[in-house]
Amino acid sequence: MVGMSETTNSPTPIEVPVRTKGWQSMVMVVCAGFMCLAQTAFAAQRFGQDSAVYVWMVFCMLVAFAIGFLLLARSRYPRATFVAACVVVLVFPYDPILALMALTALLARRNDMKTTVRAIVAGGFVTLAAQVRDALRPPEASIWHMVFAKPDTGSQYGTDLIMLADDRTIVITAIVAALLELAIATLAGLHIRSRALASLATAKADAADAQVEQLKTTIDSQQLADAIAAEAHDTLAHSLSLLALNASALQAESKKLAAEAGSLDAGQLAESRTKPRRFENRRQERWTRRTSHPRETDYAWAGYRWRVWLNVRICRTNYEAKDSTAVETPLRP
Repeated sequence: MVGMSETTNSPTPIEVPVRTKGWQSMVMVVCAGFMCLAQTAFAAQRFGQDSAVYVWMVFCMLVAFAIGFLLLARSRYPRATFVAACVVVLVFPYDPILALMALTALLARRNDMKTTVRAIVAGGFVTLAAQVRDALRPPEASIWHMVFAKPDTGSQYGTDLIMLADDRTIVITAIVAALLELAIATLAGLHIRSRALASLATAKADAADAQVEQLKTTIDSQQLADAIAAEAHDTLAHSLSLLALNASALQAESKKLAAEAGSLDAGQLAESRTKPRRFENRRQERWTRRTSHPRETDYAWAGYRWRVWLNVRICRTNYEAKDSTAVETPLRP
């Protein structure tokens, strides 16, 4: 029956968010209109149709058809609705159920002690006044007299209305009934308020739980991120250590290879210097055996030495320029 339309941040809100379903409002409108029409119809029976009071009663009946819709404003304006309902019940010959419904709506939507006490006092006064007013009317124009009347008696049966109780008893019964109606309306309003406050507290608790759960999720995510970062840091440090070790090993290997290359270059250079000399000696011996004249031998040998020296010079230049290999040009005698 009661739904939460909004929440407030104060622990004891003065305005309690209460929302009633539409079909419940329509039932209240119909019941209030019916009781006001019934009260007015009984009150109009003692007046003649040509009297001014009867015209007033007809006007009251027309207003009673729409007076129940006043309760539709109780959600937004509960205080104004209650005041208007009390004034209407006092001015028009209506049943106090309209004021009691407005009282219930006011008590359910306002959590103020002063407002609660004032509303109960005002509602009790209006209810007592309306019920006693009906009980003091003539028997034919009073609902309470019809309740205590003997069955099958009255003007519709062609006899006088026989009462089973005196007027004092009827008035006391009307007062007791008014107090009971006031108590029921008050308890109903307080019950709806307590349910609304309980729903409000539940909504706050759910919101707090959701916030705690969100914070817990955030903390878990942060812890997971920290763990991943720590693992990544350890992995990166390990990788950098391996890179440093590999770099040191490569540096040592490069130095070793450079030393070996240097020694190899020195050996190749010495060999390049030694080979031409051995080759020169062998060629000299060969030329000496081929030539018979000494001077002819000296001239040929001098030209051959020049070519050998030039060839060695070319090989050394190629080696120093870091060429792939030194090409030895074959010499012919």
